[in-house]
Amino acid sequence: MAGAIDESTLRTIDDGRAAAGEVLSDAQTELQKIFIVFAIGFVGAFYALRQWVFAYLKERTVTDTEATLNALTTFDVVLLQTKVSMICGILIATPVLLYVSRKTLRDRGWLPDNPLSLWQLILLCVGVTVLFFLGLLYAHSFFLPLLFDFLISNAQQSGLAPHYSFVKWFRFLMLITLGMGIAAELPLFMVLLSYSNIVPYRTFRDKWRHAVVIIYTLGAVFTPPDPFTQVMWATPLLFLYMFSLLLTRFILTIKYSSDEFGLLMIAVKNWNIILGSMLLAGALVYWSLARGYGAMASSYLTTYGLPQLPPIESFVPLSRQPAMLALGAVVALTAGTTAYFIQLFNTVDPTEARYSPAPASAGDPSEVDLSRLDADSIAVAPPEVFTSMSEEEALEYANQAMERGNPTKAEAVLDRFDAAQETANAGGGGGSPPPQDQSPSAAGGTDDATQATAEESGSDNDVGNVITGTTAGVVSSFTEEEQSEDDIGGYFYDIQFILSSLTSKTFRIIGLFIVVMGGVFTAMYRGGLGALQRDFLRRLPEGVKASEVDIVPLHPVEGLIFNVKIAAVAGIVAVLPVLLYYIWPALKERGFVSRNSGNRGIIFMWTTTSLVMLVVGTIIGYALVAPTIISWLAYDAINSGMLIKYRISAAGWLVFFTTIGVGLLATVPTTLVFLHRSGFVPFSMIKEYWREAVVIIISVISVAAPGGVFGMLLFSLPVVGAYLVGVACLWLYTFGGRRVSPLRKSRQA
Repeated sequence: MAGAIDESTLRTIDDGRAAAGEVLSDAQTELQKIFIVFAIGFVGAFYALRQWVFAYLKERTVTDTEATLNALTTFDVVLLQTKVSMICGILIATPVLLYVSRKTLRDRGWLPDNPLSLWQLILLCVGVTVLFFLGLLYAHSFFLPLLFDFLISNAQQSGLAPHYSFVKWFRFLMLITLGMGIAAELPLFMVLLSYSNIVPYRTFRDKWRHAVVIIYTLGAVFTPPDPFTQVMWATPLLFLYMFSLLLTRFILTIKYSSDEFGLLMIAVKNWNIILGSMLLAGALVYWSLARGYGAMASSYLTTYGLPQLPPIESFVPLSRQPAMLALGAVVALTAGTTAYFIQLFNTVDPTEARYSPAPASAGDPSEVDLSRLDADSIAVAPPEVFTSMSEEEALEYANQAMERGNPTKAEAVLDRFDAAQETANAGGGGGSPPPQDQSPSAAGGTDDATQATAEESGSDNDVGNVITGTTAGVVSSFTEEEQSEDDIGGYFYDIQFILSSLTSKTFRIIGLFIVVMGGVFTAMYRGGLGALQRDFLRRLPEGVKASEVDIVPLHPVEGLIFNVKIAAVAGIVAVLPVLLYYIWPALKERGFVSRNSGNRGIIFMWTTTSLVMLVVGTIIGYALVAPTIISWLAYDAINSGMLIKYRISAAGWLVFFTTIGVGLLATVPTTLVFLHRSGFVPFSMIKEYWREAVVIIISVISVAAPGGVFGMLLFSLPVVGAYLVGVACLWLYTFGGRRVSPLRKSRQA
């Protein structure tokens, strides 16, 4: 196993261990101080959670509602307080540990030689803290109250009693709160990346569509699965992204202007525009106030029932005349500042790349990015750049230059492209004759490239040989005949061929899945789950009253997640026949199904019969099986005076398996007949390997089903029984195996 790790990785691990050891060794002398800081953070967090935090969070989310918080075990609250307090203590003590170990970290090169100045560090910390608390403020003052009002009302509409687990409720709140706080750091994150040239500002600006998709995707992942909360989470983040773009442009403009021109130079160069804006705005405000236009505007607002404008004396402790002059001066200063920044933005464009030219020997000349060059640099750029360029690329570079107001650069690009194409058409190949002092290694670049391509192809083949060889060894251990690597490679090719046949149909398949899943989810989300629950509880036997059985979500979004899972199952069931219909020709082409089994009408036959069996089995399960099992499980508990509250994730799936699950079991015989009739799996193979099939069924259910051995037996016995019934039906259909499958007929022919 050690041979799978290269030497550089081992050295990195050893360096990390040594550094950690030295850090802890240095911290031993200050261990008492570090422990005191940790203890203060631990005790303070523990006390704050007990006295204020829990009560505040409960007030913001579930107070004045029918939702309750429940401790499922005796130590739930204490253990949660302890875990959170330990995390807080570690976070508070970590800066102290790093501070006392700064010498060791600097000696090992883990700290920069030129750290930030004190004021820069303070400004960075203040910015991170302010943005994080702004995110927390939005989460606790607006997002969480609306979110829990929606979740609680939706649970009640679905017939669920919102009795949440205290631990799950707190974890959900922390996930939402920390997610909002971290998302609020987006402006600082974008500014730092653009300021340090790690990610150019133009990338953030041009890829804004990708940012929108990513933001709403994260909203779908980190929020409950409903459009309302996703929009509430993602839309503020989208506006924050737009604000971050403006802030990044503003900061980069100031940076580049101070580096290239000087902020004062821009003000001196445009002094007339700035001074004119100040005089015009200040004089206009003073003249308007002196003529009484402020009082006229107040009376005009009064006629429409709007509040009046306050007198200017209320803003500053001065009489009217000095107050008018002060307001005019403020407006003039604002207008001058605005004019200055407009001229600043017109002078400096932060989207222009600012890089020093690389050496001529650095990299492939054809990989030069023309967007980073000016007109003079394009005139002396290597000719390989233009010979390897298409006409569309040349026009794109020229259009970009024109959009930025640089027609000289656009003309230079087109001239060099035309000259390179003329030289190439004349037989020059490279666009210019090769230099006389070209080295042999450069002249033999083609041979080197050919050799590198061959080596790369050989490495790809080696990877493929490893995969097919390993797969052949695994498959051979489960089959009677030895499987060669060519066989496994053929299987991979067959799978690739079948999947490629779905390329043009992917939109239809995904569209059908989304329509079915969205429809089922919307129906359950709009009260369908509650209607089904009320009707189901009404069918329970007389010994069990519906009011004595409650179904509760322990997690705030458990009910919505259950709706999503049921909708996903419905979408998969709807897509499966369509998927099989589209890959049927490819299956015939590769010999997986019989060519004599007919056209794709057999899929329609299987779908129709399976749908009928599914509906009949579901009706039987809903009317007889599920009420009987639920009443049998709840009867003893009710007679013992117990309070029954089933989790939606447990009771919901129990009802699903005893209703729709019965219908799915009824489709097993029709599926076995379809497998035999289509030639996928003939009856002889089904009969010969029925023991292996039973073992596989039990193994899969033992992993997927909850409840240990009891759950395994509870779920596996009905599936095995349905499979054996299907084998018996197939035995009757084939007259004891004497009716040969179409696939065997085609092979015998």
